[in-house]
Amino acid sequence: MKYSVNFNSEELEDRYSDYVIIGSGIAGLNAAYLAKDLGKVTLITKGKLTDSNSTLAQGGIACVVSTFDSFDSHIKDTLYAGAGLCDVESVEVLVKEAPENINRLIEIGIKFDRKNDALDLAREGVHSFNRILHIGDYTGKGVIEGFLDVKNGIDICEDTILLDLLVKDNTVKGVLVKDLIKNQIYIIWAKIVILASGGAGNIFLNTTNPSVTTGDGIAIAARHGAVLKDMEFMQFHPTVLYSENGERFLISEAVRGEGGILRNSRGEVFMPKYHKLGDLAPRDIVTRAILEEIEKSDKPYVYLDVTQIGEKEFSEHFPSIYKKCIELRIDISKDYIPVSPAAHYYMGGIMTDINGKTSINKLYACGECACTGVHGANRLASNSLLEGLVFSTRAVKDSSKYINEDFKKDVFKENGKIEKEINTEGIKHELKQMMEENAGIIRSEESLKTMLHWIMLHKDILNINAVSREKNEILCLYSISKYLVMAAILRKESRGSHYRIDYPEKKEEYRKHILIKGDELYFDRQICSKEVDR
Repeated sequence: MKYSVNFNSEELEDRYSDYVIIGSGIAGLNAAYLAKDLGKVTLITKGKLTDSNSTLAQGGIACVVSTFDSFDSHIKDTLYAGAGLCDVESVEVLVKEAPENINRLIEIGIKFDRKNDALDLAREGVHSFNRILHIGDYTGKGVIEGFLDVKNGIDICEDTILLDLLVKDNTVKGVLVKDLIKNQIYIIWAKIVILASGGAGNIFLNTTNPSVTTGDGIAIAARHGAVLKDMEFMQFHPTVLYSENGERFLISEAVRGEGGILRNSRGEVFMPKYHKLGDLAPRDIVTRAILEEIEKSDKPYVYLDVTQIGEKEFSEHFPSIYKKCIELRIDISKDYIPVSPAAHYYMGGIMTDINGKTSINKLYACGECACTGVHGANRLASNSLLEGLVFSTRAVKDSSKYINEDFKKDVFKENGKIEKEINTEGIKHELKQMMEENAGIIRSEESLKTMLHWIMLHKDILNINAVSREKNEILCLYSISKYLVMAAILRKESRGSHYRIDYPEKKEEYRKHILIKGDELYFDRQICSKEVDR
């Protein structure tokens, strides 16, 4: 059963748009901003325009803008972090097209922090130079607000969920959506659909992601035969503020770039014994080091010591984090900040080429829902906003070739779904908890097969009439979890964010991408780039 709900396209209200763009993060808003000069653009977002991972992004955007930096250095840093699975061509596109995209942001009025009349550049883990453009510690929010200032000319539909893509003969013809306020399902026919729907961090219990990131675009595209790539690679951010009430507030890696030091429960500095880059090691290594230190102690967290940065400097560089610490009565001039890892960013997603094209005609994907091959097995800090920006620009440019083609509606029907009430909140919590325990930071054949067994026991989820937001999200979370677990079982090695205690070493024969189409998994025939040593 391909579609998510019972419907008949001939009986539904319909609309038309040259472009339909799903998602209001940096990739979606940039695509909409560029596409509005080409034709009618409709942007769909599940919540409000500011509900996205992009809005929450603290650190910044990596870009070579200084004379002491170089494209070659940024490329090598990205490849090193990616642990041998980056696609070199995509990385080169990302790095070399970054300046022109950043310049456009500045032209539309986005103001990055400056110091002495020059851009103030920060540094994060694995970066060889200071190359992170930022707006305080709320860069994503600043960029999104900048795009919202130039949103005129875009038809915006907030509080609207993507129920399905309308695909015939491997060509997308439009989207099936639901207005959550009016409780109305309708169709938007389109020449081009761009998915910028974000990641899937909510498959795990502990996550930095907002509630809207449930893998919708990835799961729905896969349902119609889009090829997925690198689905086993979920990045866990090592330093998320620990709170007994379950709140997970991100402590940017830029804090360690400015001199923050990790200490265990005994107050001991520990990262130098795990990696030669110490506190600025790749995120997967820092995450597992923290987990190991937690397991040796009686506390569910370690500490981030920022006392040496100085309160005045810290409050100026990281105003949002400083404010949160004050709320929790943490005096950063003398107190350590309790932190622990949480699911953060999905390196896997819908496979695309360097122009954002998916394996479905006229369907493009960009941002976190896409897998361009840029991040490999582990994302380099502050490359995510950049990826959304660069590849959404390319997607609009490439898709413009379809804008003058004639368009004809088609007939779509689905009437085989089961009307069934389910405990969506209960199943969601159980799924997230099971994924956390069995497919999280540390994995094994036994734990992954335990998770796969749970997935198979609940396969009837695929047959329900998922007409509500809650059911639709359960369907997507279930699908993403299944794909992640299947790929993780197949990858019998440890690489980047994928760590298996039963296969703790990298293996040369696994230096390939795992691709998924339907329920078929296979290794890409192409060998990925060699690992870069540091």
